[in-house]
Amino acid sequence: MLSVHAAPEPAVIPPVFRDWIAAQKDSGSIKVAFQQTRTTPALKEPVSASGRFWRMADGRFRWELGSPATTILIFDKETVRLKENASAPWQTLKPDDSRVRMWMKFLSGREMDAESLTKNFTLKVTQEETTFVTVAMIPRPLLIKKYLTQLDMQIKPGGKRLLGFRIVQGDGSTLLMNFGPPEKIGAEVEKLFRVDAQ
Repeated sequence: MLSVHAAPEPAVIPPVFRDWIAAQKDSGSIKVAFQQTRTTPALKEPVSASGRFWRMADGRFRWELGSPATTILIFDKETVRLKENASAPWQTLKPDDSRVRMWMKFLSGREMDAESLTKNFTLKVTQEETTFVTVAMIPRPLLIKKYLTQLDMQIKPGGKRLLGFRIVQGDGSTLLMNFGPPEKIGAEVEKLFRVDAQ
């Protein structure tokens, strides 16, 4: 008798998501405005705030929430710095600190390749419309699942632009970000990464 070993199921990345990953490599340095909405079981009403981020082609980024900014996160390729509110001092964090881990992956481009994604997530299309496709990312490791239920990414067909990003946490809290169109960055680049001038 011949024994048949089932081959492991190949990890599937939806074409629109693959297109989006490829587009990120050529997007250069960009600035994007967003609207963030947070819900938690403890809050009766969602909490919304506007923000913006700058992502450099070399992996550096700056993320701000509030207008004027009250929360600021900066990564200069070596150090992660966080200012949690207008009067708080700057904190220096490790890239894997739980407060910034998710942003490190998506804003710096870390782990945004097919191998890392399929190792950590199962990806599937959950909604397909003429103007957007929603891809759900379900975490694989059990430890992550305890804290993170799923990530949803809403991508424009063709993969050129991320329209929305939603984090669903283990306790039922959600964080939704709706993004405006990306803009090219002007001459303000270096001051974005100086924390002494804040």
